[in-house]
Amino acid sequence: HRHGSRSGLRRGAVDSSAMSVKIEFPEGYALCFVPLALSWLMNTFLVLQVVIGRKRYDVQYPNLYAPAGHKDADKFNCIQRAHQNTLESWSMVMVTMLAVGLVYPVYAAAAGMAWVLGRFVYGLGYALGNPMFRSPGALLSHVGDFPLMGMAFKIAYDVLTDQSTIKLAKGAAKAHLGVEL
Repeated sequence: HRHGSRSGLRRGAVDSSAMSVKIEFPEGYALCFVPLALSWLMNTFLVLQVVIGRKRYDVQYPNLYAPAGHKDADKFNCIQRAHQNTLESWSMVMVTMLAVGLVYPVYAAAAGMAWVLGRFVYGLGYALGNPMFRSPGALLSHVGDFPLMGMAFKIAYDVLTDQSTIKLAKGAAKAHLGVEL
């Protein structure tokens, strides 16, 4: 008994061999990392647009948007809005892509690519200073995010209607909550 432990480990040590888990991903899942990585480049592009816009239109920190009455408010605010709008959905789209990629890896990666490319086009169009110019990028983005949402709902529906899942849920409710479903 080394160091007073019957298992041969120091007190407080963790036996990592007992914790190793092999995880297998479906064929093609690695494709999901392409849009994920490119999304970081897309965000950097949008950040640079904002940095350049701040300098060009003299919008000072800490103002997120140009102050009321600023002579170039619309021009700068279009650039900033493209970035903010992207940030509002970036994490959810990427998490959804990675999750549905476990079931539909190639379709998830393709949808993720459409969304990322759409955000580049969205940012370029919006930066032209006319909110209408964001529309092509918005449409392309939705070619990506809407199918991801659809796949997520399809997977959820399949799980909720699967008899083994229903049996598992009923057993858990009975065992842990004392409720018979």
